[in-house]
Amino acid sequence: MKTENDNPIEFLQLNEGQSWSLEPGANKIILVMEGKIELRSSNHPEICLTSSNMVFYPFQERVVLKATRKTKVVLLRFSNQSSLCNVVTPFDKKDDNSIILPLKDVIFNYIQILEKYIKKGIDSDFLLELKLKEFGYILKHFYSEEQLQSFFNLLPGNDSLFTEEVYSLSLSVRSVRQLAERMNYSYSGFNKRFRRVFNMSAYSWMRNQRAKQVYQDICQTSKSLKEISTNHKFATLSHFNEFCHKNLGNSPSEIRRKNRTRQYI
Repeated sequence: MKTENDNPIEFLQLNEGQSWSLEPGANKIILVMEGKIELRSSNHPEICLTSSNMVFYPFQERVVLKATRKTKVVLLRFSNQSSLCNVVTPFDKKDDNSIILPLKDVIFNYIQILEKYIKKGIDSDFLLELKLKEFGYILKHFYSEEQLQSFFNLLPGNDSLFTEEVYSLSLSVRSVRQLAERMNYSYSGFNKRFRRVFNMSAYSWMRNQRAKQVYQDICQTSKSLKEISTNHKFATLSHFNEFCHKNLGNSPSEIRRKNRTRQYI
């Protein structure tokens, strides 16, 4: 499985069966120009995305793409403070979340020009930021407000900078206290704000996030269990096993075995 780089706009050619992982840390719009992909994320059911469609995932989600046939994909990554967000938001929140939109002809034209720029080596950060802003204007003027409300409904509203920083920094710390220090809060002040924004304790949230990430690595990657344990900063394999039993209901090896068995049923 290949993983992403940090480019805000990226073109991918995926062969049948090839996977690509998008980590948390940036909002993601995935455009399928040709072919078909399956998408699995940390907080959404698995979906299939066919050509001429695009899907949105907020920055806190880890997403795995798998091509079911030869597929051409364009990835757009952007922060909550990006010019794209400034163009298309704010929106009133809706009860329904339709994270998929069809691609219109104007987007195909936009992608063709962008691809020519990149092939010519005209791919500076400044240009790509301008092109992201242009994409926002295309969305705003060629799709209805109702479509965009549903598409971007999962973008955070209040405290978006705090929320984004929590998701970004939580990947590199082991405790709530370390996260509070990295964000320049007192321990008590951080917990109060965290509960107000997330409606749960920081400890519970970090434990749940760690469990989700561990489960995804066990079930959706070919990493060894020892590698997963090390990557998630468990002191020993014994601690890793104990964590999985307590939070995921079984040992890592048994979780992986059962997941593989389900895939072949």
